[in-house]
Amino acid sequence: MRPALALVPAAVLLLAGCANGPADSDPDGTTGPTSTVAASTTTPAPTTTPSGTTASSPSTAAATALPTAFTDVNQTIIDPELGQSTAVRRIARQLPWPAGYNASAQAYELVAVEMTWTPSKTYTIPVSKQDFTINTGGTLANAPDNLVDGALTTGGWALLPDSASTGDAVTGWMVFKVDPRAAPKLVLDYKRPASKVSGSSQTFAERTFSITLEG
Repeated sequence: MRPALALVPAAVLLLAGCANGPADSDPDGTTGPTSTVAASTTTPAPTTTPSGTTASSPSTAAATALPTAFTDVNQTIIDPELGQSTAVRRIARQLPWPAGYNASAQAYELVAVEMTWTPSKTYTIPVSKQDFTINTGGTLANAPDNLVDGALTTGGWALLPDSASTGDAVTGWMVFKVDPRAAPKLVLDYKRPASKVSGSSQTFAERTFSITLEG
């Protein structure tokens, strides 16, 4: 079996697309992307299993209020060039905001997407959170947000790692801060970054894959 080939980014500078709109006074916790590409071919990505919606900690208000109704998606993004795939299983809308985020809760919606990432067996370029956004038809993309990750973990929801580049498939949830609240159409975009095979002249151009989540 051939060892996985390392890919390096074609560009050093990456621009973060973050559709969080005008700033308010809330301490919103939108995570920014990183530009690290995994080069190791020996450490497998962590494997998690899809969870239910068990609210096992009644002392955590946000955990007890997590949604129990989901919208099935059951579509898969397949990257034929790299051999990666992302299976989008279902979404949960209107996740509760923590106390103190009243202004944001009026303008934005927290949307959770359950996915299974299957990394390439040939190349080590990762599938990363930073490469996913939700498009509602506006001018800005809606990026992942880790604000309620702790509440989801307490409630028994498995979370996706920041990235996965080798090893087995990994399943979990990712939360997005979406503008506007209650948007009628949600489209998940995965932007595969431009990359180059280490030690060769082979390159892969940037490419965007899209799946309609709702609407």
